Amino acid sequence: MGACRIQYVLLLSLLGFCPCSDTLNCQKGIMVKFGSGFTKSEIEWKSPGTTETAPEEICQETLLLIDVGEKSLILASKGSSKAGSKSVHDVQVFSGGPGIVTASYVHFCDTELCNSASSTSVLLNNMKLSESSEQGSIQCPVCLHFRGSCSQHTKFVLCPKDTRCYFSDMTVEGGGLKNFFSLDGCLANSAKNLLKSQTSIGIFSVVEVSNPDSSKSPSRVVPSILLTWMLGLRALLSSLYAGICPLC
Repeated sequence: MGACRIQYVLLLSLLGFCPCSDTLNCQKGIMVKFGSGFTKSEIEWKSPGTTETAPEEICQETLLLIDVGEKSLILASKGSSKAGSKSVHDVQVFSGGPGIVTASYVHFCDTELCNSASSTSVLLNNMKLSESSEQGSIQCPVCLHFRGSCSQHTKFVLCPKDTRCYFSDMTVEGGGLKNFFSLDGCLANSAKNLLKSQTSIGIFSVVEVSNPDSSKSPSRVVPSILLTWMLGLRALLSSLYAGICPLC
């Protein structure tokens, strides 16, 4: 009986069949959520389908969270990737507040259907946020505009102490997603930019274009006329940038 099994396996090999496979099944899907309070309450992360990897590909799941206080945005992708053969499980907090919060969850893995996170709790449970109840003297606009510009936004808030006004436009592409959004808010004085100059987050390629004026914080409440001028300049920069990288 054992000899018959060996002969059977040899015959399958000669015919081109192999019981082993260098491909994987991965969960597949994208998620885009725009709302509020995503740093406080977990969101279900569904995967509507699966995909089979090509040789030398592995499974991946990438989640990016941005929150300016009033509004929150989640961009997430599950699928396959040519990121390499090593498994990666990483949570990174780029900006932990007070003010703007930006964080990511990245998971590359090489076993069957291993990209199986079911909610944003995989990020929320592993990030620490700084909260400050002490207000500073800087007044800034706060806005998160998905697939649009914040240049006409006129609501201002008094930012927490040790933060400054920050304006930027951002493009996130990869994993089946391509999105453009604009954000204003209060960012820690110690932060040069929002994403610490990173151009890739997991499967995502990221382009962050910040307004030059956002790096200069006034020492007292900024008059509305000056802020309006600054936002007008930002609108001009946004339109020029949009000409270089048109929206899909």
